[in-house]
Amino acid sequence: MNGTENRKISAVICEYNPFHNGHEYMIKKMREDGATHIVACMSGNFTQRGEVAVFDKYTRAMAALSCGADLVMELPVSFACSWAERFAFGGVYLLDALGCVDEIAFGSECGDISKLKTAVCAVNNDSMKTVLKQYLDTGMTFAAARQKAVEKIYGKELSEVLSSPNNILGIEYIKALQQIGSKIQPHTILRTGTAHDSTEIRGTMTSAGHIRQMITAEENYTAYIPEKAAKLYSETENLSPKEGRMAKLEGAILYQLRTMNKKELAELPEVGEGLENRIYESVRKSTNLNELIDYIKTKRYTHARIRRMIMYAFLGFKKNNLQTLPQYIKVLGLNDKGREILKAAKNTAKLSLVMKYADVRSLSDSAKEMYDFESRCDDVYALSGKKTDICGRNCTSPIIIL
Repeated sequence: MNGTENRKISAVICEYNPFHNGHEYMIKKMREDGATHIVACMSGNFTQRGEVAVFDKYTRAMAALSCGADLVMELPVSFACSWAERFAFGGVYLLDALGCVDEIAFGSECGDISKLKTAVCAVNNDSMKTVLKQYLDTGMTFAAARQKAVEKIYGKELSEVLSSPNNILGIEYIKALQQIGSKIQPHTILRTGTAHDSTEIRGTMTSAGHIRQMITAEENYTAYIPEKAAKLYSETENLSPKEGRMAKLEGAILYQLRTMNKKELAELPEVGEGLENRIYESVRKSTNLNELIDYIKTKRYTHARIRRMIMYAFLGFKKNNLQTLPQYIKVLGLNDKGREILKAAKNTAKLSLVMKYADVRSLSDSAKEMYDFESRCDDVYALSGKKTDICGRNCTSPIIIL
């Protein structure tokens, strides 16, 4: 990289589950807005919805590199499979630790960074706490209660910013940047296409959730995926089984939950207020995951939160798993521009770079513990494909180089 005067490293925190035309549009807009290099901090094999990814992390990293990203690094499972605030914080922390990222770009429904920053000031205001608690005490979800509290104090116009999922994530990115005192600048791009998880189709745009449904149903989804990514997915050896990856794991998940007592359930992240009792009883009368989620469901707890709690139990999470900051930067793949980013990061990175398993040996004990946990989770993911895969991919799979 010759000098830094014309360099602009932009980053995106993502799942790419799977990479689709909307993601390609986002990367093109980042380039148009001046990005010379693009980093993707991407979830591994488990997602924020408490589910397994439709394609493994190496396939998804290859798709990202093939469609415009320059460097793909992994968001550890303890952040990837977590609520919006923690998901955003983990990604921001890792990108800040790289030390050379200039901006974090994200799509939003409002497309107005000043409005999102105003919303951050609102949700961080001390006056929010009392009003927020009042709404939470009525049994509302946190997101709904926070939106109502902002509406009461600041008015409906600002509260509506908190009604859309990508706006909410954007707010969490800005909050995290402020929390760690990062010099990285937030940059938002107006989101186009269909709503989050909608089955609506607009031209060649539809949601990742809809595409996942199409993949499971073995319907043709290639119109909504960039050509290079579609070719890659079609060549993937271990695709999702017809019933879906979660269904393949269903018996093992129910087994794990049925062997846990109430004390063990209470130690899971996001479980509180006696919810362990409801989970314990629900597990005993459920014969599949959909039944289990419906039995646990209350007005306060969203489906995504319940799925995460179930996944925490299955993967062996404890609350202390969510008390540790990211301990290293694992690179999944890169191209020539990605090499330039890493060259810059050698002088600026605040965490060790893991490019191959040999790099793990020099990590701290806490970092090795996080890496080992990640490896165990990946070994569980290996059970979810059409064919059961071997263990050890997190340690043996080579970095992807384009």
